[in-house]
Amino acid sequence: MSSVNEPFHGTRPLGSTLIRENQTQFTVWAPNCQSVNVEIIDRHGDVENVRDRYPMESDPNGFFSKTISDCGAGTLYRFQLNRGMGRPDPRSKSQPFGVHGPSAVVDSNQFQWTDQNWTGIEKKNLVIYELHLGSFTSSGTYLAAIEQLDALVKLGITAVEFLPLAQCPGNWNWGYDGVNYFAPSNNFGTPNELKCLVDACHNRGLAVINDVVYNHVGPEGNYLSEFAPYRSPKFNTPWGDALNFERDEVRQFVLDNVSYWIDEFHFDGLRLDAVHYMFDDREDHILSEIQDSFRKIESAQGRRIHLIGESNIFDADLIKPLANGDPNYDAIWSDCLMHSIYKHGNPAVRLTDRHYQENDIAEAVEHAYVFSTPEAMRVTESVRKKQNPLGDRSYIESLITALQTHDSVGNHPHGKRLHQLTSPQYQRSAAGLILLYPSIPMIFMGEEWSTEAPFPFFADFEDPRLRQLVDQGRRNEYPHHNWDGSPLPSDPTAFTCTKSQPDDLNPETHRWYQELLSLRKQLLVDDVLSARNLSTYSDLENSVFKLSYKTAEGAWHVCSRLADLHATPLPLETLDAGEILFDSNYESSKPNEISGSQCLIWMSKK
Repeated sequence: MSSVNEPFHGTRPLGSTLIRENQTQFTVWAPNCQSVNVEIIDRHGDVENVRDRYPMESDPNGFFSKTISDCGAGTLYRFQLNRGMGRPDPRSKSQPFGVHGPSAVVDSNQFQWTDQNWTGIEKKNLVIYELHLGSFTSSGTYLAAIEQLDALVKLGITAVEFLPLAQCPGNWNWGYDGVNYFAPSNNFGTPNELKCLVDACHNRGLAVINDVVYNHVGPEGNYLSEFAPYRSPKFNTPWGDALNFERDEVRQFVLDNVSYWIDEFHFDGLRLDAVHYMFDDREDHILSEIQDSFRKIESAQGRRIHLIGESNIFDADLIKPLANGDPNYDAIWSDCLMHSIYKHGNPAVRLTDRHYQENDIAEAVEHAYVFSTPEAMRVTESVRKKQNPLGDRSYIESLITALQTHDSVGNHPHGKRLHQLTSPQYQRSAAGLILLYPSIPMIFMGEEWSTEAPFPFFADFEDPRLRQLVDQGRRNEYPHHNWDGSPLPSDPTAFTCTKSQPDDLNPETHRWYQELLSLRKQLLVDDVLSARNLSTYSDLENSVFKLSYKTAEGAWHVCSRLADLHATPLPLETLDAGEILFDSNYESSKPNEISGSQCLIWMSKK
C-alpha cells in the first residue's frame, strides 16, 4: 500500500470513503489528539497485526485526513491516537469483529438495488411489526429474515421495525447499547446483507423502520471521547454518556447518521428512542434540526418516509405541525392503552414506573392516553379540556399503539407475554381494540401467534463488571417483581429462549389477527376507520368496551369483553348487537352471548 499526499480542506466526508476501486480516503475529527495514524490491519483468526501505519495530516479544526492507495473494500483499519492504542473509526460502516475490533472499508456503491419504483407507505396505511433480528429466526440473520417476509405480508403487515441495528458489544443485545452508529450489527450479517433485506421488503410492499438511539452512547466499546468532546459535560442518562450537542461537529454526527440510514440503506423511517432524554440547551434544539433535515431528505428522495418519536407518554407538542406548516413527528409511541389493558387483565402486573388503575382502560379507549407531559402526570379532566377544548381527536391517528412491545414483554422478569399473564382469549379480544383503533397499530414479534417463547431483557458485555452491573441493575429497576428463576440478562439462555418453535404457536390467534387486519384495510379504503367517525362506550362493571364507527349506511361496532374466563356471559341483546360478522371465539358459530373474554364485530344499519 502507498499513501497519496493531498491537502485537506475540511470538506471531505468523514470516516473511510472509497474514492476509486483501490484507493480509500480516511478522515476523522480528533481535536483531542496531537497525532493520528491510519493502521492497516492483517487478521488471521483471532490474531491481528499492524501491516502498515500512515501518519494523517491535520487542519486547525482538529480534522485529520489521509488518502491511501492499494487500499480497497474489505481492508481492515484502525486509527492510532497519539501513538498509543489503535481505535475503531467513529464513523465506521462495518465492525466485522465487534466493537473492539478493527473497522472495515465498505464500498457503498457495490450493492445493486431493485427498488427504484418504491414510493413508500402512507401513514394511515401503516401496520408495524416490531422485531429483534437475532430472535426473529432460528439463525438470527438479515438473510434469514427474508424468508419470513411473505408470511408478514399475508398477515396484513405493511411495515417492519427493527430494534436498533447500530453495532453493540457482545453476541446478543436488545440494541440500545450501540457505540458504532454507522455500522450495522455484525451479529446479523454484513451491510450488504442488510441491504438485501431492505430491498426484499420493498419488493413485497413493506416499508422498513430503524430504531435509532441518539440520547446516549453505550458503555462498552465507546471510544468517542478519546477522539473528541462527544460526551456532554452537563448531562447524564441512566444508560450511558449523553452526547454533547453544544458542539456543531457532534450535531452533524447525528444529522449525518439520520441521512445515512435513509440514503445508504433505503430505510423508510426512523424511530427516535427516548427523545425526552436528548438534552440540548441550544435555542435550535437538535430535535428541531433532525426534523428539518428529515423533511429535506424526504423532499429530495420523493418517497414517503416517517419520523417517529418515543417518549412513552402522550406529548401533544411532538405531533403539532411546525410553524412553517411541515409535520413535526409523523407519529409518536403512546403506551397508555396497552398498559391499561394489562392492568385490567392482571392487576398484579406492573411493567412501567407509572401507576395504572384497573378502570383506566375506559379513559384510554376514549382518549388513547391517560398520562401526559410534562413530568408524566395523570391527565385531569380540566387539563384535558384545556389541551383540547374542541374535543378534536384527530391526534389519535398520529399515535402508535400496541398490545405488546419489546418493553412491555421484556420488562417482565420472565419475559412473559400478555396471553401468558391473562389468557389467549383475553389477548384476542383486546387485539380487536388495538388493531381496529384509528391509531397506527404495532404488533410485537410472535404476538400474532400467541407464541409461548418469552422475550426477557438480554445484554452481552465482555467486561465482567458491566455484566454484573446490568444483571443487578435490572432487578433494582423493577424491585416489585419476583425475579426467582428468571434468566440474568448476561446469561445466553435469556437470548436463546426468545426464538419461537413450531409447538409454541397458536393458529387461532394468527387467524384472528389476519381477519382483523384484513377488515382494517377494507375500513380504511372505505374511509370508515378514522377518529372523526369514532365513538366509544365502556361498561366497567361488565368489562365491556366498544368502538363504533359511523358510516352513511349505519355503523361498524367492535365490542371487546375483557373479563375473567369464568365471568357470567352477557346476552347480546344487552349490547344491542346485530348479526355478528366476526367473532374471536372460533368455538361458537352464531353466538347469542358474549363470554368472559371475547371480541364481536357487527354492522348496524340506519
